[in-house]
Amino acid sequence: MKSEIGIHQYMPDKVWKWKILEQTIAHVLYLHDYQEIRLSVLQDYNVINNGITALMQNDEAHITADSIINLSQPNGDLSPMTLRPEGTISVLHHTAKIIKDNEIYRFYYMGPMFRNEFKEGPSEFHQLGVELLGSDSTISENEIISLSIKICQNLGLKDVWLELNSFGCQECRAPFFEDMKTYLNSHKNEICQSCYNKLYTNPFALTECENPECKQVIEYGPTIADYLCPNCRKNFEKVKKVQANLAHQYKVNPKLFKNFAYYNETVFDLTIKQNGKEIVIGGGGRYDYLSRLITGKNIPAVGFYLNIDRIFEIMDQRELFIPLDKSFSVYISSQSEDLEMMMLQIAQELHENDIKTVLSAGKHSIEEDQALATKAGCELLLIIRDENVREGKILMRNMVREHQDYVGLTGILDAILLARKSLNRH
Repeated sequence: MKSEIGIHQYMPDKVWKWKILEQTIAHVLYLHDYQEIRLSVLQDYNVINNGITALMQNDEAHITADSIINLSQPNGDLSPMTLRPEGTISVLHHTAKIIKDNEIYRFYYMGPMFRNEFKEGPSEFHQLGVELLGSDSTISENEIISLSIKICQNLGLKDVWLELNSFGCQECRAPFFEDMKTYLNSHKNEICQSCYNKLYTNPFALTECENPECKQVIEYGPTIADYLCPNCRKNFEKVKKVQANLAHQYKVNPKLFKNFAYYNETVFDLTIKQNGKEIVIGGGGRYDYLSRLITGKNIPAVGFYLNIDRIFEIMDQRELFIPLDKSFSVYISSQSEDLEMMMLQIAQELHENDIKTVLSAGKHSIEEDQALATKAGCELLLIIRDENVREGKILMRNMVREHQDYVGLTGILDAILLARKSLNRH
């Protein structure tokens, strides 16, 4: 959940669910030979700014750059560092040094990102990013698309579907851009200034405008599908054919747009229906031109992102988080300060045998200890008392069987292991 100022904060009742989600994602990526990389939350502002605004014209670049969160130094001057708004640019910037020609690299990263939302101010969100670098083949596009579907399905989101489009290459985009500018000029009085500016500088921009007149103008405007060159058209047909053969539900959406202008050829969104609404939970595409602008090296690339926050919310609403089998645990209570050392020694021995312990933090009655042990979900309760220790024993209560008995000091571990076995716990 987010605070009022857009910062995440999760308590234990949510964290265990996050771990299941993260572990499921990591396992699928491991099976597909993707290596995890860890990016600093602090990034070089110039690198990020140049990458995000790559291939954008002045107005659009200025608007997009405003989404980057600048840090301030104590004296009020702007810092050369920024909070990480996305991962693709950082991946290209940092891996360009190790990438060799004709070699394929598969990376992923997951964690918090930060952006300025124009209506809400600074906001934190969690994102998974997956990048395949070094291949310009449609095989790499289908691998990335299929992998994104596989992760969603393994998380229980079986009803996810693809929306596909092609942004073409530099050659077939040029006439589309010109015709779009002509079309926009002929309808300039029918759309808002914001939509006009965004689409004029980047016909692939996602306006998110709710004005009906703007929607209508955009709907009937030129589409890149009518301008694709033979090679881009052939590649797009290959992608569709493979996804169909893999039984992945998809539809071609010629109005599928992206806010970042660095995409080319195949682009896609991952969409799901929840509470009667269609929700985009991820997406991606090919971005062969970006690396040249950032690193000076030509690195063909394709990747995708998943909005982990949205996915978490949907999984939670659908009750897809299933608790892992609860581990066996023991509550240990000392009735005397002089016996606290014994309590710690018993706990240490149990830890060496992979047994979870919960230690009492104060002196309580047996009834209070039982209530605390029940609240902690412990199967056994050990109570250490002076008079019992002098007799060479302690009291052990089985909270599941509702039975208690004394066990000798030298046989505590054996008695606990036997109880764990009888309860069939791990």
